[in-house]
Amino acid sequence: MNTPPSLLPQHLTRTETEEFLRLMTHLVTTCRSVAEQYPDGWRPPSPDKPADFGASMALIAEISRALNQTRRGIRRISDGARYRLHAPKPPALRRPTLSNSW
Repeated sequence: MNTPPSLLPQHLTRTETEEFLRLMTHLVTTCRSVAEQYPDGWRPPSPDKPADFGASMALIAEISRALNQTRRGIRRISDGARYRLHAPKPPALRRPTLSNSW
């Protein structure tokens, strides 16, 4: 089975690299924000079980959205870089040569 070559940093454009850094920063910031809300671990906001469940689902949804957004963005960046890496190269332009056929 042929495995495609791995992407290297030089395969990414400056714009793609900046977008990757933006996506990862957003993900880490979101996770940090969630962690700061619960410095001692998960402590339900109330003793009421249904409210606990709803709060936990909202927390999971926030993290999930950030993770999925990051994953989609990185996949889009990766797909673009792989396309450029593996796309057929246009044929080289042939320079006219001077010939003595006149």
